[in-house]
Amino acid sequence: MQNRANKSCTAPAPQPNPTKKLRQFWQNLSGGAQSRWQQLYSLWEHRRQRRHLLTLLILGSTALTISATACISYFFVRGLILDNSKQIVILKLEQGIEEIDRWLSNRKAEIESIAYSPTVRTLDWKLVEPLLQGETYRLKEYFILSLIQPDGSLRNTLGNGSNVKDRKYFKSSMAGNTTVSDPLVGRSTNVPSIVISTPLWALPPIPNRVIGVLSGSIRLDRIINVTNSLQYGSESYAFALNSEGVPIVNASSNLTGNLDRSTASFLNSKDSELAEIARHMTARQIDIKLVKINEKWVYVAYAPLNEVNWSMALVIPRNNIESQLQALNLLAFIGCGLLVPAMLAAIWLIYSSEQNRVQAEREAMLNRISGRIRASLELDQIVQSTVEEIVNLLHLERAGFGWYEPQQKTLQILWESGSSENQKQILTFEPHFAGDLSVRLEQGEPIILDSDTLPESTNQPLKLQANSYLAVPVRVQNQAQGYLVCSRATHWLWMGEEIQLLKAVADQLAIAITQSHLYSQTQDQVKLLNSTITELKKTQAHLVQNEKMSSLGQMVAGIAHEINNPVNFIFANLPYTSTYTENLLSLVNLYRQTFSEIPPEIEDFTEEIDLAFIEEDLPQMMNSMKIGAERIRSIVLSLRNFSRLDEADKKLADIHEGIDNTLLLLSNSLKNGVSVVKRYGKLPSIECYPSQLNQVFMNLLSNAIDALKESDRPDRNITIVTGVFLSNGTKFLRVTIADNGPGIPEDVKAQIFNPFFTTKPVGKGTGLGLAISYKIVVDGHGGSIKVSENRGGGTKFTVEIPISNRQEEGSKNNEQRSSAVRSY
Repeated sequence: MQNRANKSCTAPAPQPNPTKKLRQFWQNLSGGAQSRWQQLYSLWEHRRQRRHLLTLLILGSTALTISATACISYFFVRGLILDNSKQIVILKLEQGIEEIDRWLSNRKAEIESIAYSPTVRTLDWKLVEPLLQGETYRLKEYFILSLIQPDGSLRNTLGNGSNVKDRKYFKSSMAGNTTVSDPLVGRSTNVPSIVISTPLWALPPIPNRVIGVLSGSIRLDRIINVTNSLQYGSESYAFALNSEGVPIVNASSNLTGNLDRSTASFLNSKDSELAEIARHMTARQIDIKLVKINEKWVYVAYAPLNEVNWSMALVIPRNNIESQLQALNLLAFIGCGLLVPAMLAAIWLIYSSEQNRVQAEREAMLNRISGRIRASLELDQIVQSTVEEIVNLLHLERAGFGWYEPQQKTLQILWESGSSENQKQILTFEPHFAGDLSVRLEQGEPIILDSDTLPESTNQPLKLQANSYLAVPVRVQNQAQGYLVCSRATHWLWMGEEIQLLKAVADQLAIAITQSHLYSQTQDQVKLLNSTITELKKTQAHLVQNEKMSSLGQMVAGIAHEINNPVNFIFANLPYTSTYTENLLSLVNLYRQTFSEIPPEIEDFTEEIDLAFIEEDLPQMMNSMKIGAERIRSIVLSLRNFSRLDEADKKLADIHEGIDNTLLLLSNSLKNGVSVVKRYGKLPSIECYPSQLNQVFMNLLSNAIDALKESDRPDRNITIVTGVFLSNGTKFLRVTIADNGPGIPEDVKAQIFNPFFTTKPVGKGTGLGLAISYKIVVDGHGGSIKVSENRGGGTKFTVEIPISNRQEEGSKNNEQRSSAVRSY
């Protein structure tokens, strides 16, 4: 494939060939005969398949060297078959190893999970035994679980005890490792098994320290079954060795080793081949070797386990693997006898199947193009790959696709084979030549152009850069006329089958372009629909939240009204009650002064009711009732100010009083060691929506309180700072609410004002509080709300609201009239 040519470059120079002089001679003949000869010569020159001649030469040389070729082929294929069989054997072995590794890994995870239990880590056998008994019932693989003290003393779920301080697994686990032991016979159970042990770590606040070991015993049945299931034909078997070369699982159970009954290591075997295999296995190598063991030739494949320092091997009789070569040997014998007729048949098949091959290639190209159309909707990718397929199949110099513009009389090539840059080649048709050709282009007819057959005056306006062009229309519905343009550097007689092939490609390409346009339109509609749905969800959420706040405000206002009436009654009668009480006490004192002798009955009753205490406590009690009533009136007033549902328009309001009212409502949450530091500046009353700003401050303060509840700092503070600042000639009111809690991660800050985003557990937050606060401040008041990191740790929210000149004037007038500013 060639790179794209420049807009006005000439055709590439033809390659020199042996018939150059013959072509020059015929160029001296008359024009008509010369043109016909060039067409026929080009047809032969490009249609012939040079690979046919090469094939004949290869077949001839193969016939002369048939013996050597057959021998080399035989041994090559033989090696491939053996290598493939060896790989299959190793793969089968690795599958068995993987099954054991996975099984051991799961058992390790189970024992580690149990060891993490605080109950087990107490090392109190009375507490641990019921838990381990339950785990042995749940975990079927472990038939016994044991708790081992640091001195090696062991207690297990069977009620037995022993000391295992000399066991390797105990020493390894005391060093902090989860260990799988070699097969051994348990001292307390007398059962052959493997032991999986893991360290027990001290409970906090003690530093990380191993205080004991938890172990579990597992029978060898699973490992034995997996090992015995590894076979490759008859008389094959598998065995496993530990790190010292001692057999763990073997076809002969008498060869299985453990700690209590030592068995000779294969490393010390008298059979040198077996000892060599054992050395490779203990070195954790993976391979397959042909060796002679017990006077028999066998293949031994070996590989290590990952979860434990063991290795497994699969022993296969030689015939089990090399029996697959019998078919190759038979084929080689038959091939030698049929080589000559096969050579003749091959020559005949080359020529007879050429037409089918060409047809199959073209059908395959159409299938590939159809597959790309179904697999992708990217127009650039489909068109570019299509023109490249055309160049490769038809052996063209160049191919491209473009749109014909009838107004400008131009064919603009937007995709071209071999192009690595975003250039565009434009074929321009001059007005004096545009008649018949432009009409044919507009009508979407196939066009064949040859630079030598055109008049000399028309060659330059067309700016042809090759000797032969074929333009096939691509008819796309509701689009401009497209064309597939193919070019050759030499004269060419375009055959009907080529034109039909390109027409079929053009039809597929038209479908692809139509689908791409439809896909693009659909994507635009989907984006618009998703945007609309998202906006509707946001609007719905805000409406629901506003309705909830409205209902809450109505309820709060109703409660405040109902409480206010009896509180006013109590508050109004308290002065009279105090006066009556003082009068009664004065009367008692007057009686005392008037009557020096008090009757015994009155004296006894005076002592019984403790009149002296009543005289002292009653005024204090009346004062407490007055303070309590004033507190209730203050709370009711704050509730009424906080709700403010009757204010649909902006009102002048005092920010400080609004914040104080919000803090009063949150006073119960502030009792848990949270202190509030107020640094109020001098603020004018601003024009705002009081109930909405109430909601903002309530959300920010509630979030700060929630954050401090998660903090373990002794000094948990919320700092509220207010002030006025000037920016670009405009005054702004600023309120910052900061806490010294754990803070907010950076990735959360980027989404914190998004609707439905929350880091709280399910049921603790809706993800709408800060999103609605953002909408109230930004959209409702033209201000801004930002979140940042607080100095010394924690989070700081900053609310800034612009103050207009009219607001300042209104605030000053209200102060001059000494009228009460309505707070929220």
